[in-house]
Amino acid sequence: METFGERLRKTRLQRGLSQAQLAHACGLSQSAISSYENGSRQSPKKLLNLAQTLQVDIYWLSRGEGGAGPASNAVQTAMREHESPWPFPSIEPRMFWSLTRKDRQTVESAVSALIDNLLASGT
Repeated sequence: METFGERLRKTRLQRGLSQAQLAHACGLSQSAISSYENGSRQSPKKLLNLAQTLQVDIYWLSRGEGGAGPASNAVQTAMREHESPWPFPSIEPRMFWSLTRKDRQTVESAVSALIDNLLASGT
């Protein structure tokens, strides 16, 4: 069974993030991320921030219980059908994930509003 540190490292790498990028996005130090990953630090003070930043279920990240991600089965199936789950080929995932949580929410809101507009106009 994977440890918290192993799940954290695996997910961080899947998201294309360095330890420093994840640390910046969560308000932690790079050394804290390193300590969590290597198991020398057990109790993450910002577990919720880590889970939200990595977009995984907090219980899965902390205890290995349940599923790894918040996506529904339909979304997970759709993601598997595509070559890559990242929807923006001209934008590197690490660029998005290096933004602060607030800035990522702004980007998501802007994209959501644009999609709503395009669907409403029939484009």
